[in-house]
Amino acid sequence: MTTKGLVIRTVDWRDSDRLLTVMTEDYGKITVKAPGIRRKSSRMGWAGQLFAYCQFTLYEKNGRLTLQDAQMLEQFFSLSQDLDALALGSYFCELLATEGEEDVPAPGMLRLALNSLYALAHHLYDIRQIKAAFELRFLAIAGYEPDLWKCAACGADPEEPMVNLERGQLHCAVCRGAIGRSVSAPLSRAALQAARYVLRCDLKKLFSFRLEEGDLELLGAFAEAYCLTRLERGFQTLDFYRSLGGGIKEI
Repeated sequence: MTTKGLVIRTVDWRDSDRLLTVMTEDYGKITVKAPGIRRKSSRMGWAGQLFAYCQFTLYEKNGRLTLQDAQMLEQFFSLSQDLDALALGSYFCELLATEGEEDVPAPGMLRLALNSLYALAHHLYDIRQIKAAFELRFLAIAGYEPDLWKCAACGADPEEPMVNLERGQLHCAVCRGAIGRSVSAPLSRAALQAARYVLRCDLKKLFSFRLEEGDLELLGAFAEAYCLTRLERGFQTLDFYRSLGGGIKEI
């Protein structure tokens, strides 16, 4: 079979082979065995690297997809020139690789990854804006979209919005008591509108919003906290990104 896909994880196997986790539009996340790809003489060594976006020709052998041929479409080389962008791109790939089932189509996930890596590689937007937008849209595609359209208790459109991170529910100032002891995150009206936009906009326009500094900080804090809360785990690549000074204040 032939499919376009992005390499989001690599694991060295045996002496010269490598197992690739590839995000595809047609089949979702798949595992591909790449025999001999680590040899210096391999003509497809570039296809076994993180961030490689290729057209893969695969065949099934012993119940496993095996790489037969690959044509490079994009490799995002410029990410290696910016450590912050490289760290954040690696975090995006770790999210994609560790969440969700294999061989289950995830419409939009590959396009989200490619658009986000392109924006990072070419410094098109504030890196914090790219991170928050990726996290929220990734969660929405993965089935964890928060309900940010009205207060879960009274149905109002909150002027002082607060989001219950465990339930993904919006509450207003009057109804905050309904949140109980659950961890919650504050949003400004501007940050809330931006989050709503990210969840439903065309992926081509994912980063086409503007926020003041304080509003961007609130959006970023909410997106990261909601991601970690709903997925119930941490990520080593996120820890590394934070160590570079790209982290946010904990809620």
